[in-house]
Amino acid sequence: MAGITIGKLIFGKDDFFYGLELCLHKAGRTAYPVNEKTVHGCDVLLVSLFWFLDVYHFERFLRESGLKHRKDRPIIIAGGMQCTVTPRLIAEMVDYVFIGDGDDHLGAILDQIEAGEEPSCEHLITRESERIPPPAECPPSPFAQMQGTKRPILRIEIARGCKYRCQFCLLSGLKPYREVDTEAILQLLDMYPKCPVSLFAPERALHSGWKRIQEKILQQGRMDLGQDARLENIDTIEKHSVTFGLEGISYRLRKSISKPFKEDFILEKLGRFVTNAKRIAFVSIYFIADLPGEDQSDWDELRRLFERIESENWSRMLTLKPVLNPLSPKPFTKLADAVIHPFRPYGQIWKDFLRKGDAGQWGFRIVETMVWDCHLRVMDALVHRGGPKAYQVIQKIPSSILGKNVPTPMRKALAMEIIKASEKAGIKPEIFGDLRED
Repeated sequence: MAGITIGKLIFGKDDFFYGLELCLHKAGRTAYPVNEKTVHGCDVLLVSLFWFLDVYHFERFLRESGLKHRKDRPIIIAGGMQCTVTPRLIAEMVDYVFIGDGDDHLGAILDQIEAGEEPSCEHLITRESERIPPPAECPPSPFAQMQGTKRPILRIEIARGCKYRCQFCLLSGLKPYREVDTEAILQLLDMYPKCPVSLFAPERALHSGWKRIQEKILQQGRMDLGQDARLENIDTIEKHSVTFGLEGISYRLRKSISKPFKEDFILEKLGRFVTNAKRIAFVSIYFIADLPGEDQSDWDELRRLFERIESENWSRMLTLKPVLNPLSPKPFTKLADAVIHPFRPYGQIWKDFLRKGDAGQWGFRIVETMVWDCHLRVMDALVHRGGPKAYQVIQKIPSSILGKNVPTPMRKALAMEIIKASEKAGIKPEIFGDLRED
């Protein structure tokens, strides 16, 4: 198969784990974006799947492209975070699944295919594979990628993995922390001057050369598009917007997942950031609902935190965007087997909370956000806990729903339909958690 044509299909955030563009760069290969009509011109199709909804999007792609039933379809190789955490499920959909970082391996796999050989790699599995190998671990390497045409953005991965061990987080459960050499990052910045830059890592401020990197960006007069940080570091950010995760809605819950931030510390760091911004500060804070042991006292404590923020003078300069995500138990984490409550009405609970209940609006600017509905929680649980049998269920979901927003009246019905179909496929209903409606 000399001179193979390679297509690429990227779903979700192709950032932290697989990095298909980085893999292609290191392999010295070029791949072409494909759609449902052009994919048939490929010899090999590389698919990057980042999170659970990408599985449903990909199923829709397979249907609409006709790949599922064509004998002359391209060889399909899938990688990415979702492939690493649910390889058996993805193996039902493709020819080969790569587990872990593909940076140092993709080139050899493509060489084998080009030579007409069966691809062989210890981190590559098929539907028939008897064992699941450990994920490949490749250190990050200097690589710059320009994205966008109207306003190009320079993207550079500066670190991979995480130093912390948050109990809900896949990244901390899978990958040790490693970083790109500071000098290499500075050289990349010099090679691509002036355009806005996005430096990505689980926590940028953890990089040993972060101060030098920041200084270089300022010297070049660039716009730094990054805004994620841990709470400990937000007062070092010289911007007016930041995003960080408190996760637990109370100190007790935060402590249980290894993020033991107390109220006084939160207020101190938040106050410093808002004050340093010297203009209206925009702060996004992420919370996790449905952590094990959650009760009304935790919500009461979160309300007290908001009341304390409201009482601070600096709150007049704050625009707060609180984001609530119900727990999504992931393999490789300590909360993988946690019981969830998919039909608990967190959407309404959150809506009432952000409007301060009967007391009216909060005394600071607040951006209201949506919460995962029951159908998304059930779809998530099916992918992460259903095993290879989950694909039997996914295949039966109507194409009109796959990859699209589900209308509100249909959400509960879809969730129940998925649960019933899963039971018929031999999947225990326990994977979906406590199905009682509160």
